[in-house]
Amino acid sequence: MVPALAAGPAAAGSNVIGLSVASEREPGDLSATKSTDTQLSYAHTFDNNVSLGGSAKYYDTAHTSAYAWNVEGTVGYTYPLNEVWSVAGVAALGSHMPSNATDFAYYSFTGSLNVKLSSVVTWTVIAARYRNAFDTAYAYETPELSTQFDFRLSDAHSVSVKLERDWKNGDVSYDAIELGYKYHF
Repeated sequence: MVPALAAGPAAAGSNVIGLSVASEREPGDLSATKSTDTQLSYAHTFDNNVSLGGSAKYYDTAHTSAYAWNVEGTVGYTYPLNEVWSVAGVAALGSHMPSNATDFAYYSFTGSLNVKLSSVVTWTVIAARYRNAFDTAYAYETPELSTQFDFRLSDAHSVSVKLERDWKNGDVSYDAIELGYKYHF
């Protein structure tokens, strides 16, 4: 990422606005809902493959009145290995705002391996995230592993399906399926 940033800003690029909904399920029991998450995101990718973005995610905890928000900003870089394979990295700074506790700041790092299967389908073979609060007293060490398929329906529209497993402080927290839509411009 450093060489791309050192090369200076790129003048053009592309933008994407996304909306996704995820159903978090109890580990080992996909019939038991833990939470439903809804996320709105925006990213601008420069011609040099550096991206800047932000998102707001709302967590609605099942069977309670508890909820939370995560609001974060991101910087990332995608490195094409060839015309088919690429690797990407994203760093984020955010704020976790639970309804029944104190807000706190967190950071995360995500790496992914992607393969373009066709002009329509891209598969994120694996994405690995490490996330933690700056103040570890908040017990927010929440790594995640996921895989995702993106389907480019047209130049402006794409949809995705993502499967993920999340941990919290060393224990499996939930399994999830996420459906997403993106508008590219």
